[in-house]
Amino acid sequence: MTRPRSEVLLLAAALALFATLLFKHLSYPLFWSDEADTAMFGTRVLEYGYPRVHGPRNVVYQFGNNVAQGVDEATDAYIGTTWGHFYFAVPGLLAALGSDDFYAKTFRVRLPFALAGALGVAVWVAAVLPVFGGDRRRVLLFTATFFILASISVSLILHLREARYYPLLVLLSGIALREHLRYTVFSASGPWRYTWALAATLFLIFNTFYSAWFAFAGLLGAERALAIWRGRAPWSDLAPFVLSALSVAPLLVFFETFQIAAGFASDLGLGVKGWLSNLTQIATHLMRHEFLAAALLGRLAVVGMRVGSLEQRRTAALLAGFGLGYAALGALNPLPLERYFVVLSPLLIALFLLDAFVWVQSAPSLLPRLSTRSASRFALILVLAVVGVTRWPAVADVEARVAEITTPYRGPLDFAIPHIASGHVDPASLTIATNYEEQAFMYYLGSRVIVGVSLNNLRRDREAVPDVVVPRRRWPRSLRELKPFLRRGTYRRERLPVVDLHFNNVPSLSASRFVPEPHRFHTARTDDDAEMLAVYWREDP
Repeated sequence: MTRPRSEVLLLAAALALFATLLFKHLSYPLFWSDEADTAMFGTRVLEYGYPRVHGPRNVVYQFGNNVAQGVDEATDAYIGTTWGHFYFAVPGLLAALGSDDFYAKTFRVRLPFALAGALGVAVWVAAVLPVFGGDRRRVLLFTATFFILASISVSLILHLREARYYPLLVLLSGIALREHLRYTVFSASGPWRYTWALAATLFLIFNTFYSAWFAFAGLLGAERALAIWRGRAPWSDLAPFVLSALSVAPLLVFFETFQIAAGFASDLGLGVKGWLSNLTQIATHLMRHEFLAAALLGRLAVVGMRVGSLEQRRTAALLAGFGLGYAALGALNPLPLERYFVVLSPLLIALFLLDAFVWVQSAPSLLPRLSTRSASRFALILVLAVVGVTRWPAVADVEARVAEITTPYRGPLDFAIPHIASGHVDPASLTIATNYEEQAFMYYLGSRVIVGVSLNNLRRDREAVPDVVVPRRRWPRSLRELKPFLRRGTYRRERLPVVDLHFNNVPSLSASRFVPEPHRFHTARTDDDAEMLAVYWREDP
């Protein structure tokens, strides 16, 4: 037997590191609001075949207090988002039916999403590997380095662990760009495959996160249109975009995409100043928690020195242009949430590494006074220095993530839901009033849950007599609606030794006015009564 090359060992170590940081303690914490939303609408898919809003006991809806918006009147279907992630959750939900343990359920639902996210990172790697022309050593080194950098991209890791559309979008975006690069840059596929593979992928992107569809179809289509205008491509290259537009046209009508977007724009406002503010917020996040700074330095060095093969230059230019366009279009959304830009995480890693490999490869010709080995080593030291300097602010994130997988984080729901389950022989028979993350109580306990954050069923909810009240003090608008229940009945208060936080936890690392409390890596235990989460139990009259 031959000894494995050092590159193979490095790749194995990189994959082990990535898998550990991604999959370790995937069952913790319990779902937060949006993940529970996925679980409940996925459950409705099991029950009705589609994500229906109203069930026998619960209303699953947090789009707003106007239930007429985001719901199809004829079918009672939820149309606030497209449904890809709800259907994708079904196998995990079916597997979760086999366990009564809350954490086993959580793991089984999250696992397919995390696997899709890991596959997505691999597809992003595969998308750019043809630039190395089959050089096995460089392919192995690039792949290993990519997974190492992805491992220290804590923001990316956290989003790939969510039972939400984020890991699916990373996978589909990688497939879309791989197909585009194979055809337009590497000439590795013909027009027939390009047309149908890209059109199908764009259709899936729309059904996963429709905002991304406009960016992918618009930006990739614009690139092909520019190539046609320059006489470098045939008109048939627009076929996948035409097919994609035709396939999603009925869905744009059904999901009332433009009406809902217009409603958001009207309610939240934007304007040029708002767009610039959003773009600044996005760039700040990518500089602090991702590889934007490193990618910019790499681009300046490689473009300024005019090095690299034609395929390398075209691949890097396409990634850079697409990333810039995606950020600019995404900033038009009045809600510039970090999770909307998760596809830029692997893109920036790929862009930086492509330029880093070009720099190291070209160093001997750029530094003729040095030997080939010395020049390459000097270039490698510069690359490592760029990574060290630009990623230094994120060292704390990496340390915190390591601590989190050593001691699993538990949020307010990790205390409240098991507490309620242990305090009643039949939690499914309970009526629980809470003003945030209500879907988690529905999913884990099977209880009837009233009020919620959207107050969309308030007239009927006010007539109920809850057995349990769980106030979340950091959501004051909906908190007011819980107080009448406590005044009308006799309730016993129990304090749980955890801070009543905004969220059970979120993947976002950057705080904003929409995410006032970013991801927490350590359980927020407390013995301060004023900070503790309270659970109120109705006492028998």
